[in-house]
Amino acid sequence: MVNSDLVATGLIAAYTLYSLVAIGLFGWFAYRITKPTKTPVIKPVLFYSFTTLLVIIGVSLHLTTMHTIPWVKLEMDASKINPDRLIKMEVDSFKFYILTDSIRQELPVAEPIKIKEGETVMFDVYSKDLTYGFGLFRPNNTMVLQMQVLPLYSNKIIWEFNEKGTFTLRSTEFAGPKSTRMIIPNFITVE
Repeated sequence: MVNSDLVATGLIAAYTLYSLVAIGLFGWFAYRITKPTKTPVIKPVLFYSFTTLLVIIGVSLHLTTMHTIPWVKLEMDASKINPDRLIKMEVDSFKFYILTDSIRQELPVAEPIKIKEGETVMFDVYSKDLTYGFGLFRPNNTMVLQMQVLPLYSNKIIWEFNEKGTFTLRSTEFAGPKSTRMIIPNFITVE
């Protein structure tokens, strides 16, 4: 699986280039159309041809890059994947809890959860009161995965950990001023 940092950099470059070409092309058309001349400078068929070409290139760019996004394959095949591990959690009153053997323990715990590189994990997160976010972040604050945690619903996400490191858990949804402090450093360590 490709690192989401690399994917984001590539997508930013590709879409920036595409946008600059589109803006430049429309700017050129606008200049040519408003330039005072005795004969029409640009025929409508030329404008619509270039616009159609931009749409085709844009859609092709999206279809080509869609499968480089790390979570697409996991989400598409989620019903067929048997995770190596299930981590059940609850969120309540702006606090994360981990459930082990039906025992509810408030996070952070003394030791991070240890996961082996290549292991597939399903996170099952249940909110008892509000809509929260569930996001794992690298030490450089780039996001590994994220899901919205709706109240009174079993929210599940599957992730294959192919990158070693220690990851921080954060609530990625604003549920009030206290939600900004829902940060659990050293939540997971992948070895």
